[in-house]
Amino acid sequence: MVQNLKERGYTVKENGPIYYTRDMDGTAKWFEDVLGWYGAIDQRNEEGQGTYGCLLPMPVEIFSMTLQPFNGIHMFIGEPTGQTVAFMRVDNVEKLHAFVKKSGWTQIGEIREQHWGGKECDVTTIDGGVIRFFELEEYHGR
Repeated sequence: MVQNLKERGYTVKENGPIYYTRDMDGTAKWFEDVLGWYGAIDQRNEEGQGTYGCLLPMPVEIFSMTLQPFNGIHMFIGEPTGQTVAFMRVDNVEKLHAFVKKSGWTQIGEIREQHWGGKECDVTTIDGGVIRFFELEEYHGR
């Protein structure tokens, strides 16, 4: 049964999942090398180990100049979950798939057509978490 969105009272417009890792520098480098993202370690403890950072699909300078909602990943020190950690909407999942393959990372699933009209593929991260990337088909004015 589909709920009436007005009745529900909210619409999700931002994506800011939380990602736990024991090696924040290594994880940020993985996101940069494999996905082409930008990592920033914003806080470190006394030993120099990262305790908080952000992973963004664009340089932080460009992100901070735009008025768009946060669409990156908040990264915290902690035990990796080893499960699906994020659902990320992308445009052109085929190019994302090719980019990851070209990086040499092999822990990526094939692109799957979904009954709801989209396409998706899973990427297993360096910490064993899974990010599911999905693309929605255009509605062409419908």
